[in-house]
Amino acid sequence: MQTTHLHHLLTAGPALRFAPPHTPWSRELRAVVQRLARVERTPLTTTSTATTTADGLRRERLAFASPLRGTFHGTVTAPADAGPPLPAVLVLGGKNARLEQLTGETPPDFPDRNVAEHLARAGFVTLSFEHGIGGGLDEERRAGRDEGALLAHAFALTGRSLLGALVGDALGALDVLAAHPWADPGRVGVFGHSLGAAVALHSALLAPRPLPVCAASHLGSYPALFARLLTGYEGAVLPGVLEYADLADLYGALAPAPLQLQYGTADSFLEPADARAAADAVRRAYASAGGDLEVHELAMGHGTHVGHAAAFFTRTLSGPAAAPADVPAQRIHFDVADRRAVLDRVDAALATGHLTQGPELARFEELSRTWTGVEGVAVASGAAALEIALRVIGVTNRTVLVPVNTFFATAAAAVRAGAAVRFVDIELDGLGLDPDALRAALDRHPDTAAVLPVHIGGIVPPSLTEVLALCAERGVPVVEDAAHALGSTLDGRFAGSFGRFGAFSFFPTKVAVSGEGGLVTCARPDADSGAAAADAEQVRRWRDHGKSAQGSTLHDRPGGNWRMSELHAAVGTVDLERFERTLAARRDLALAYDELLADVPGLRAHAVPSGARSNYYKYLAYPEGPVDRPLLKKRLRERHGVALAGEVYDHLLCDQPYFADTAPPADAEGPYEQARWFARHHIALPLYPTLTRAEQTRVVAALREELS
Repeated sequence: MQTTHLHHLLTAGPALRFAPPHTPWSRELRAVVQRLARVERTPLTTTSTATTTADGLRRERLAFASPLRGTFHGTVTAPADAGPPLPAVLVLGGKNARLEQLTGETPPDFPDRNVAEHLARAGFVTLSFEHGIGGGLDEERRAGRDEGALLAHAFALTGRSLLGALVGDALGALDVLAAHPWADPGRVGVFGHSLGAAVALHSALLAPRPLPVCAASHLGSYPALFARLLTGYEGAVLPGVLEYADLADLYGALAPAPLQLQYGTADSFLEPADARAAADAVRRAYASAGGDLEVHELAMGHGTHVGHAAAFFTRTLSGPAAAPADVPAQRIHFDVADRRAVLDRVDAALATGHLTQGPELARFEELSRTWTGVEGVAVASGAAALEIALRVIGVTNRTVLVPVNTFFATAAAAVRAGAAVRFVDIELDGLGLDPDALRAALDRHPDTAAVLPVHIGGIVPPSLTEVLALCAERGVPVVEDAAHALGSTLDGRFAGSFGRFGAFSFFPTKVAVSGEGGLVTCARPDADSGAAAADAEQVRRWRDHGKSAQGSTLHDRPGGNWRMSELHAAVGTVDLERFERTLAARRDLALAYDELLADVPGLRAHAVPSGARSNYYKYLAYPEGPVDRPLLKKRLRERHGVALAGEVYDHLLCDQPYFADTAPPADAEGPYEQARWFARHHIALPLYPTLTRAEQTRVVAALREELS
């Protein structure tokens, strides 16, 4: 019997049962829920169709327009005599609940069905809407079968779920409720009964900030509900979830957000002992997180104790609005569709056994060309890209000139390639090499083998033109350190296409990421295309242990293991496929910062020079006057929940311990006055594609307050 097979599967136990510490466990479980739910978030357009006041309540009838679901209806209910804004609750009824019964517009078929009305009379703004799982299928063909179950099966054909669709509606409705003029957006909770409780639970797990949740008549273990009691409902569960977590684990992952669980000992849909065991599991998770949990075992059937629900929301939504989440310095985001795309490509690599230098690598190199304009060879890191380029040039026992203001890896790559590193000051317009300082350095070091300009913060500086001319006069190759600058341009020409080589990084902090990874671009603008192709072949040999040809067992140079794996390339290809949107988002955010900072006294944004178009790897600004930067960053973090991004950079290379001990004294080459001024005075504001306008406004307000 297949029930025997099912029994073996159900006794295996989930892989992500609760285990302390709570925070990383909860984060991992929420990511699983996000992946399984595959919620398609689309904004709901709302139209008010009617507003009425009767029997002490105001009701506003809304029509929602969804690109996915079409038109459906909801109702906002609130006390007639209370002024806004009021605490608000999204009310999600069970499978058979009707909108007019939830809001009390028609008599409920059960005494506790009109939850939205009860909560409104208790002083809350409520929003309820139709689930849309009744009356949509042909009655004759349905032949008495449950419409929701049929919908759940049909959604499963597409790799999605009915619950995911319902959660998408609920998250859209939460946005509508928070934006409603009657509601306080900082004090919002979610109530759900039965199926609605499942929707409430999963919506809270995926919501951007913690929400108080009251869940009634939805508790127990999935094996009991779906295999023993046979009372589980297809629309109330995510396919595949039990591989990772049981129902109690999902509730536990909400901690420390306030949670109230209600279940009835006379509820025919659950088993009291199973519900008690689940409640105990939730208690353990909440105790570990120091969370706010209420569990009510009640002498009732498959219903709701409205009084307990109202008291819970009165307690948890009273007082001032909850503080918004912190604004981090960096936020790396792959949405569910992107993550699934990465997983599919990794799976293909694992299935074929082709784990390095395969089709994903070739695709990565092809995609990168869109943003460099020239051929590129993928390697293990940005540092590897620099070192390989310098080894192809041949810098052993000669001098390499680098800006004194750059990341340590720029100079370290030259050291590993056998060069003596000397430093050059920068100019403050585009933050590139200062041409006058470079000219002097070239005069001092006639053995210079290469010059490494760096495009700081994503700016390809106009001074690069003069740098290139100086180097061309002396026959010195240029290697662009474009680690910050993928997609940036100067006079319409991409970073990485100006010098003989360009070196890019795809480290997680960069504008495009592969986890670990780099790229060497081969331009040779002063030679024919064959020269660039020959350089690319040299790079490929160096990255693969110096093999004389791919697959050969002969080695003609001391290369290294500088390959990019297919697994990293899978991440990188997905990120490059969305890079056009990433770049547009970063530039839009930078423009918004320009506008917001225009009237902030004591703070000046760095102006990108004419002709340069930045990718805004960093949004740079300068506080005026003497400012203790570490103290400013500490106050922003502790008082405002705002983290500034890292500087580029706060220590000059000549001051790094390694070079302080091995390079000539700074005054022999320096004193690097412009680089020192920049290193001491700039700050970098948080900027990434998922940064919201509200978060930007908060960042600028915090800076205004601290610098005033």
